[in-house]
Amino acid sequence: MFREAGRSAPMMAADRSNLSRRAILFLLVSMGLPSLSHAANLEDSAKEFARKIAMTLPAGENAAIQIRNRSSLHADEVSRIDQAVRAELQDRGIHSVDPGVAPTSLIVTLSENWKEYVWTGEIRQGETSRAVLFEVPRAGENHFVTNAMHITVRSEKFWDGPQRVLDAAEASNGNGKSWLVLLLPLSLSIQDLQTGVTGNLEIAPAQTNTRDPWGQLATGQIGSMIWFETSSQVCKADLETRTLGECLPKPGAAEGTTPSRFPFLVDVVPAGPPPPGKGIELSIAPVCGGTGQFLASSARDYTQTDSLQVFQTEPSGPVAMSGELDFPGPIVALHTSLEAPRAIVRNLTTGNYEAYNLAISCGQ
Repeated sequence: MFREAGRSAPMMAADRSNLSRRAILFLLVSMGLPSLSHAANLEDSAKEFARKIAMTLPAGENAAIQIRNRSSLHADEVSRIDQAVRAELQDRGIHSVDPGVAPTSLIVTLSENWKEYVWTGEIRQGETSRAVLFEVPRAGENHFVTNAMHITVRSEKFWDGPQRVLDAAEASNGNGKSWLVLLLPLSLSIQDLQTGVTGNLEIAPAQTNTRDPWGQLATGQIGSMIWFETSSQVCKADLETRTLGECLPKPGAAEGTTPSRFPFLVDVVPAGPPPPGKGIELSIAPVCGGTGQFLASSARDYTQTDSLQVFQTEPSGPVAMSGELDFPGPIVALHTSLEAPRAIVRNLTTGNYEAYNLAISCGQ
């Protein structure tokens, strides 16, 4: 019996060793399963997305394919999605060619909201375009911060017209009188909202000559006086009498004055590079108790529609905190305010400029 026990003891130790190795191997494989599942889910979704796109195109079509990432997906994930989309389209008779070679272009945009990934395939053929929308559920290890805040951005258009405006706002004297004020490159347009009478106040051409002029109104002050800023000076105007008051050089300009000379809100841009695929940025007041939050438009050019999204700066980089709010044209300016940020948009359909107040709040 002792001899049998002596022979069996090493075997039991070996079994335990093998069992331990198998357990460790199983644990390591199990730990990798979520990422493998996530990768497979993305590639399967990309193939299904490509099939939906292929259904809108004739077989044998040549298309210039471009992938744009405006989401928190990593570069390697985007690369796998790109390869899966192109391969599936190829299998279905849609051939990828260089831009400019084919009359058809396919722009795939990978975006997201707080709940899911949202992929858009924009198909352009000549002057016509159509879009294929595809939603992909997030995996358990999504890229949003834990307990991410759900922020909602809404817009309210309060003016539109053919004038090239740098900024627009409504002002009040606190006694029932209000005005619509438009800051133009060389003048201030003042409309009495009670009588509808409009008058223009010329601005001294002290701002530097530029093909892309900039300007901002200081809103939120009660009274008939309003301050406004151009590229090189800060001025105030009396809305009641439509007269121009003093103009001061901007801090940093020749013989610059100190900022305390005039009440003004400065459009602050967050530090660091913008999120991938984003353009104009504007810091905003904290929402839902967050910090380091800002608005960001898309990085599309002036021939395309635009969108706005709230981000929050985290140690790992900017994190999207809201879905995208779409606009009918490019956002040409974002301005801060005591009441609400403002966006100036050029509507691609009408050709008019439009001014929007933006409401940012907690909740879906």
